[in-house]
Amino acid sequence: MFQNPPLAARDPDLSNGVQLELSLMSKSVLRKRAVSLAWVAGVLLIIGLFPLTSAVFLGLVLVCGVYDFLRNGLYDRDTIKKYFIGNGRNTWVLAPFNTLLDLLSRRNRHVYTMHDLPPAWRDDLQQVIDDAMAHKDEIIGYLDTRMAEKKRGMLFFQWYGRPIETTLDIPQLRKKLPFVKTIGVSVFNENRSTSFHFGPLRMMFRVLYNMAPAPHHEGVYIQVGKHKHYWHDDPLFIFDDTLMHASFNKNDAKRYCLFIDIVRPTLLPSVLNAVIAGFAGLVFTLRRVFYKNWKLIQ
Repeated sequence: MFQNPPLAARDPDLSNGVQLELSLMSKSVLRKRAVSLAWVAGVLLIIGLFPLTSAVFLGLVLVCGVYDFLRNGLYDRDTIKKYFIGNGRNTWVLAPFNTLLDLLSRRNRHVYTMHDLPPAWRDDLQQVIDDAMAHKDEIIGYLDTRMAEKKRGMLFFQWYGRPIETTLDIPQLRKKLPFVKTIGVSVFNENRSTSFHFGPLRMMFRVLYNMAPAPHHEGVYIQVGKHKHYWHDDPLFIFDDTLMHASFNKNDAKRYCLFIDIVRPTLLPSVLNAVIAGFAGLVFTLRRVFYKNWKLIQ
């Protein structure tokens, strides 16, 4: 019996497109495997060079990592795999440092409201929100002209306390504040989401603020651990981003969100500010690595 040839065979352009997509997928898989192998090789090299120090550190990583993992409140196989050998492995390795930050800071609520923050933190954060919303139409228009078909975009005005020059000039958003260290705006195109992932460091907490009213839609939310926050309920969400989280925009409208990092509330803010400044000095030029899945807009 005669059968129609495969669609790809009848349409050379489609065939080329499929081959290109498969090629890009295979390159992505190979890249991820290469990164994993390099990570394992680096760990084994350090253990070989410094066996005693490595044994002590690995003990701390194991104990603190279990504590850090349990904070998520999700103990299924997928979460275990994601934390210990997936994209959470850097958070696991940094668990001793993050545990030390927990000891130096106020009790971690995981998810916060504005009223949970100390007055000085609230004042700085509200100032940033007010300044950004005063330029809302200008910011959204600027992002719209540069997004095209990209999945997700990010525009930074400052990162870890360091101002970033942008074509869109809003000096108020580059002004240094004691308790706000990162100011940016993220944009999700229609029907785009992130995968579940973990932030690496607990020096700061993440603040997200929807710049435009969110539709009353069950597919537009952020999930942190077991907690789901629907944007139509409240445009503001503050959380510890070292917990497993993902953002979802399952509707036919773009979502524009202020992307802010604040110093986590602590009795020793000067110490934490010094740690943040030191980290920024080390990795500022490599910051694109942290946002490799985003289109960074200047």
